[in-house]
Amino acid sequence: MTLQAINSGVALERDRIGRERDSQLNDLRTRYELLSPRERKVLKLASAGLLNKQIGEKMKLSEVTVQIHRRILMHTLGAKSLPDLVRLADALGSPGRRFISSSRHSGSSVGGPP
Repeated sequence: MTLQAINSGVALERDRIGRERDSQLNDLRTRYELLSPRERKVLKLASAGLLNKQIGEKMKLSEVTVQIHRRILMHTLGAKSLPDLVRLADALGSPGRRFISSSRHSGSSVGGPP
């Protein structure tokens, strides 16, 4: 095999990986669009490290209501744990969580280095 053929194979693999990552991110953005504005706010605050009680105080909701919103958004986004949810939120906004902050409407990890 020549060096050119090897480089071509590496380039094709990188392209495939990039397209797969883009597809996963588009799927995640589609699922994000299904969240209610309140669920998006809970996502933003939870991914910033706030506890359910703190989120409830900030949003003027009961802790139980926050738990319900969090459970729904975790299910919708496909997060299995809080760290998984934070990774998904980071992927939505990479870099700097722009998608979450700018949107008006908030392993299975998606994203990674561009």
